[in-house]
Amino acid sequence: MAMPFEDTPDMKQVAAITNSWQRPELPIRWKYLTPTRNVVELVQMVSQGLAKIKSGGYKSRLEVSLSGWLYDFIRANVKRGRVFDLGQVLRQGSADCLGYAKLFTLLGRLFGLDVGVIEVVVDNAGRYVPHTAVLVRLENHRWRMIDLWYGAKNIRHLRVGLQAKQCGTWRIKDLDVKEVGAQEEICYLPDPCVDAITLHIRGNRHLERQDYAAAINCYSQAIQLYPGNARLFYNRAIAYENLGEYEKAKADYARAVADDAAIIRILATEHDEVISLVDLDAKGIGRLAQEVYLLYHGFATGRKVPLPRVARRFGLSEAETRAIISSVETHWGRNEK
Repeated sequence: MAMPFEDTPDMKQVAAITNSWQRPELPIRWKYLTPTRNVVELVQMVSQGLAKIKSGGYKSRLEVSLSGWLYDFIRANVKRGRVFDLGQVLRQGSADCLGYAKLFTLLGRLFGLDVGVIEVVVDNAGRYVPHTAVLVRLENHRWRMIDLWYGAKNIRHLRVGLQAKQCGTWRIKDLDVKEVGAQEEICYLPDPCVDAITLHIRGNRHLERQDYAAAINCYSQAIQLYPGNARLFYNRAIAYENLGEYEKAKADYARAVADDAAIIRILATEHDEVISLVDLDAKGIGRLAQEVYLLYHGFATGRKVPLPRVARRFGLSEAETRAIISSVETHWGRNEK
């Protein structure tokens, strides 16, 4: 497989690291694969098995189960953190939303899934966010979004940046989720656009350190790869302005606010309630408790889920569910009601 992103490590390193990871039980549809096989053997058998299946419906169900297993595999071994470089994600076992999306894409493609990174422009709760998730393209033009940061194997963010086919031509667009069904076909972003998002983050870090020339260099490289991303022009304008290059800043500001779609992008901000999810792993809160909490507070659905429904979802009593939520909030230092 060709390296999807510029920061993808050597495949031997990928295999060595993932072979040492804790591995969840395989889905029942893959029960013929022995649990002692290493990841390289699993990759070969699963990808070859998927390629041989002719029934679109059956293949789609297998892809869904494989996506769920891969989600569990990654979350069991990689905690929420601040790491977006794919090599560091693997070595440190820590990832931000972009790091998770890259890792899922890399492993998913090895296993034979048609998967890649999408941008989240407006999340499922209506927040304007700088966020990334994963799009898995299933058989029969079906798809699902997976978001390891929000804790969802099937999520519906409200506005996303991806590729859409219209009149037989692929275009990179920001689409409301209601518009997605009107497209001939949708696909994740081209991999160079993901490299541009990586350069954008690096540029932002230079900007925070007031290294404006380095920031401009990162943003300029990113613009070459992803010229439709208004955030790149907006942040480069800030860097130019700080260097006193006002004409260049003015030109970039104009590109950044060219239309409503661009303005929505530059309004993105890192919301405290989304950022604070990093502490769920940092505080050592277990998977079940996290899933109960995230569902109850609407991270997976976009709106708060009534406690009785959460209890039924996990096969718990309401008292047990309430106790778990209270324990998470106390241990996490939050007092949400």
